[in-house]
Amino acid sequence: MSNTHDPYQALRFSGFRLLLIGLLIAGLGEKMIDVAIGWDLYERTGSALVLGGVGLALVIPVLLLSLPAGHIIDRFNRKYIVIVSQTIMALASLGLTALSFTEGPLVLIYGCLALYGCATAFNSPATATLVPQVVAENAFENAATWDSSVGQLASVLGPALGGMLIAILGGATLVYAINAGVILIFLCLLSFLR
Repeated sequence: MSNTHDPYQALRFSGFRLLLIGLLIAGLGEKMIDVAIGWDLYERTGSALVLGGVGLALVIPVLLLSLPAGHIIDRFNRKYIVIVSQTIMALASLGLTALSFTEGPLVLIYGCLALYGCATAFNSPATATLVPQVVAENAFENAATWDSSVGQLASVLGPALGGMLIAILGGATLVYAINAGVILIFLCLLSFLR
C-alpha cells in the first residue's frame, strides 16, 4: 500500500477552486491599490508625510477593530462577513476613483482609506476562516499551501500590474475603478461558494 502525496488534492474541491481564484484576483486588486494610492498622492502633493498618513489611515482601523472583528467573525456567517466587507472595500475604491478624478481633498481620501481599513479588519480574518470550510479535513494542509502561494503571487504581481496600469492609463484613477470591478468579480465567485 503506497502513500502518495497529491499536490492538487485541495484543487479537487470546487468550492476551494472558486475561493482560490477569488482570493487571487482580490489580492491583485488590493496590491494594485497600494501602488496607486502612493503614486496618486505623491504625484499630487510631493510629500512623504502624506504617504505616511496613508499607512496610518489603513492600519489604525485594523488595530482598533481586530478584537471586535474576531468576536463578530466567530458568531456570524463568515461568507456574509466577507461579502459585506468586500462591498465596503469596493465602495471605498469607487470613492477613491471619484476623489482622484476630481482631485478631491486629502481628508476625504484618508476617510476612504480608513473605511477600507475598517473593512480589511473584518475581511482578512473572515476570508482566512473560509478555507477550512470548503475542503475536507485531510486536504487542509494542501489547501493552506495553495492559499499561501496565491497570496505570495498576488503580493508580487499586484504591484507590478498596478504600476503597468498607471503607466498605460496615465494615472491612478482607473486603477481604483479596476479594483472595484475586481471585487465585484470576487463577490460573484463567493455567491457560488457553499
